[in-house]
Formats: sequence, structure tokens, C-alpha cells
Amino acid sequence: RWAVDTDLKTFAEDAYGVTGTAFDVASERDYLRGKFQQMQANFISWIAGLSENNRERLANNITKGE
Repeated sequence: RWAVDTDLKTFAEDAYGVTGTAFDVASERDYLRGKFQQMQANFISWIAGLSENNRERLANNITKGE
């Protein structure tokens, strides 16, 4: 459900830990937008490519958001 309902800001926070000023800077570049589009187009490949820390962060954020 998270993958369908998330927006770029929540995606950056939940999956990559990018918040505040770092989000403002990062969202102006293509990296986060590209990862967001990858997540939307091919969720399994995107999640398989996450580092262990990012996968753990994402799992924790999704679980606490339920």
C-alpha cells in the first residue's frame, strides 16, 4: 500500500532518510526522482537494489506507519 500512496517527500524520508534541507537540495536533482520512478515502475527491482540500511529503514517506517 505504501508504494501506491507515497509521494516523493515521504519516499525520500522513508527509504533514504533524506529530510529537511537535504530533501530540498536532493529533490532538485534527478537521483531521488529517478529512484522514485524506478520504485513506481518496478518495485521488486528497486527494493532489491536498496542497501541493507535503507531496506531496514524502509521496513521500519512502513511498519510504524500502519
